[in-house]
Parts: sequence; structure tokens; C-alpha cells
Amino acid sequence: MLTIQSREHPYAVEPATTLLSAVAKACAGRSIFALVDRTVARLYKSDLRGLDFARTLAVTADEPNKSYERIAPLLHGLITAGFRRDSGLLVIGGGVVQDIGCFIASILLRGCRWEFIPTTLLAQGDSCIGSKSSINIAGFKNQLGTFYPPRRVHLVTSVLKTLAPDDIRSGIGEIVKLALVDGKKPWERLQADLRRLSRDPADEILLRKMILDSLAIKKNYIEKDEFDHGIRNLLNYGHTFGHAYESVTKYAIPHGIAVLLGMGTATFISEKIGFVPPGTFHRLDRVFRPFYQPFEEKLPKVGLPRFIDTMKLDKKNNGGKINCILTRGVGRMEKIAMTPEQLLPLVASALMEYQ
Repeated sequence: MLTIQSREHPYAVEPATTLLSAVAKACAGRSIFALVDRTVARLYKSDLRGLDFARTLAVTADEPNKSYERIAPLLHGLITAGFRRDSGLLVIGGGVVQDIGCFIASILLRGCRWEFIPTTLLAQGDSCIGSKSSINIAGFKNQLGTFYPPRRVHLVTSVLKTLAPDDIRSGIGEIVKLALVDGKKPWERLQADLRRLSRDPADEILLRKMILDSLAIKKNYIEKDEFDHGIRNLLNYGHTFGHAYESVTKYAIPHGIAVLLGMGTATFISEKIGFVPPGTFHRLDRVFRPFYQPFEEKLPKVGLPRFIDTMKLDKKNNGGKINCILTRGVGRMEKIAMTPEQLLPLVASALMEYQ
């Protein structure tokens, strides 16, 4: 069990053997309402039989539904179904459903108890801790959000066996990010794990190890900087570029894979401005490539002016500059503010590397 210290309240990541047992534990002794990923509801119907289906809302896990405009009907549904101050909200799904559920829990009746069962590798290995919700509005990505931790996270690695290969690769992207940000030893350990995983992608024991290693890294950053004012910013390595890649391709690139491509772009730019030695990008790209191909083929189609315009909207920016997390080497990330005019030729050159 991993316990996260938060200003709101401490919360634990607790392992569970099956989704059925996790649901039973979350529902014990409390009036529970649920938000459930629609695909999970279809695949694991028998494991969800402990839920009251009159109090359960299915959610399609896509970017359009992760929007302020689409959340109002969910709030209405919970209230009309009888949600009260002593009720609890159980959220079951990946990062999109987590964002929706966390945001709802933070504002419904001025804040209600919620628990989370993450069902994707990306959510299990990264987003399930950290307390953030990020919600889109009117086509602008992640412009709304709150910090509101769950009371408990239930870790059920057995559900990963029904994920599509691209969903596994997307989760790997965020796990890679955490290891690279943390330092050489975590990165070397993860590279060895990735080589083992390439021989057996369904190795649940190995995936559980990778998840727990990843969460242990993230725990250190979020406990030092829960509200993202300082060192936690470094966990956005790859995200400024990755979010733009997602947006301009209309989310045709899964989030974690976009982060991998974003980390490659950040490393390429770092090399061009002298932060890291020549060849650093290509050495890292050889590790990344099996996890992002063939999604890089969508990047040359990206219109550069539109790409830069999208980056300008990143919520981490200030003063007319774009804040990028660049690298001076493994474990040595740094926030650098750059003008759009500085970034345009560098991004253009980075995209050429993927052609």
C-alpha cells in the first residue's frame, strides 16, 4: 500500500485482486453513486454487480465528454438520482473519466467523498495520484480544473489484460516520463523492465512493478509541491508539445504517445540550444520509437502556425512566452520560457526528424 500525504487528507493506493473485490470494498457501508467508463461497464458487467445501477452513470471516455458543457447533465443525473451530503462517488475508468469524476466531486455539494478505480495503465501508473482534474471548455484543452484528492485509490492490475496495445503504449509514455525526470537509476531500471516487457507484453507482475515504481517517483514530487507551483512543474516534461500534438490532430494521437513525441521534441530543442550533447535526441528516440510508431506519421501534417497558436493557450504560460520543460540530461529537467518566434523554427526542425 502507498500512502500520499495531501493538505486535504491523506489517501492510499491499495491493491485489489479483482475489480469485483475493489467495487465491494469501495461500496461497503456507504450510499455509493458511480461514474463508470462505458467500455469497462461492457467488459466487466459481472464485476460491477455490486453497484446500484439506478445510481450509476456510464461515461464515454473521449475528449468531447471531458468538457464543461458535457458535465452539467452528469451533475443533474446524480442530483436527481438522490445524491446527498452523506453519499460517496465511485469513479471507474481511465484518465478522462478520472478528470470528470474528480471535477464533479470537487464541486458537487461543495465537495463530496470520492474513490477511484483506475482501469488504464496511464491512470494506474501516473494520473491516479496527484489530485488534479483538467476539464476542457469550448474547444480549449484543460483550461478548467481543481485539486481534489480521492479518499482511496484501488489498484486492480488484472483489468489491464483487456486494454488495446495502443493503450498500453500510451501508459508507458507517462511511466517513461517519470523515470526520465527522476534520474539515471530509475531510467536504467525502467529500460531493463521495458526490454523484459517487449518479450511478454501481458506480464502482469512486471506491469505491477512498473506501476508501483512510477507512483513512488510521483509521490515524492506531489508531496513536495502539491499545487504545482515549483518542482512538480518538471512532471510536465513532454506535455507542452504533447498537448499541442493531441489538439492539432484532433486527438488522433493517444495522450501518453503524444507525451513521448513531446519529450522527443523537447529533447531535440534542448540539443539544438546546447543543453545536451549532440546525439542525445537520437539515442533517446531509439528507445521511444517502438512505443510511438506509427503515430509520428500524423505530425508532418501539422500546420506549424496552428501548432504554435495551440501552444500559446497552454495554461502554464505567462507573460506572452511559452513555458517548456527542457532537459540538460536525465534527471535534470528545467522550465524555460521561450517566445513563439524562437520556438517556430526549432519545432519545424524537430518535426522533420519524424518524417
